[in-house]
Amino acid sequence: MLNKELLSGLYVLTDATLTPEETMLDQIERVLKCGVNVIQYRDKYASEEEAEKQCLRLQALCDYYEAIFIIDDRLELAHRINADGLHIGEDDVTYEEARALLGNEKIIGVSCYGNIERAQKYANLGADYVAFGSFFPSPTKPHAKVVEPEVLKIAKEKLNVPICAIGGINEENITLLSRYNIEMYSLISAVYKDDAIEENLKKLHAKI
Repeated sequence: MLNKELLSGLYVLTDATLTPEETMLDQIERVLKCGVNVIQYRDKYASEEEAEKQCLRLQALCDYYEAIFIIDDRLELAHRINADGLHIGEDDVTYEEARALLGNEKIIGVSCYGNIERAQKYANLGADYVAFGSFFPSPTKPHAKVVEPEVLKIAKEKLNVPICAIGGINEENITLLSRYNIEMYSLISAVYKDDAIEENLKKLHAKI
């Protein structure tokens, strides 16, 4: 059975540019050795065949380090390889479709942007975590609407599921979010910067 209590701390994503296939496994193993509990595979462009090959290796790596492995958007792939969970946004498959296929034991996280009502809806339906953001301009999603950090205060008051912050989070701004005592911080660029994964994660861990 999955230990959903691991849904905490730094939540590190892969990236088609920053974690190319030839170095991805090594990079993610370095991340896991630094004590990160949650990894997400995010690649909107890889073919199903490429994605499956990468995800099978990442799931095995996360199993070895007793971490959670989540796939962004690709429901059929998550089901096929028995991934630990799935992350969905408003343009992806529905929560109901995902839960019906994956079952109640798997983790499903939902992007809620700045929308508390959306978060309440999915928390009530059984989502395992809800994500808010983007809080800062992000190279991964340059056109994402920026959300005010105060939404996290309201979310903490109204929700009883883990809360994740997304979007442009780095060493300089993470404390603007950590003051709200949320559970998870989604990171991409800040982790892989200058290929100094260990040093970057040490600095980030110290600020949450």
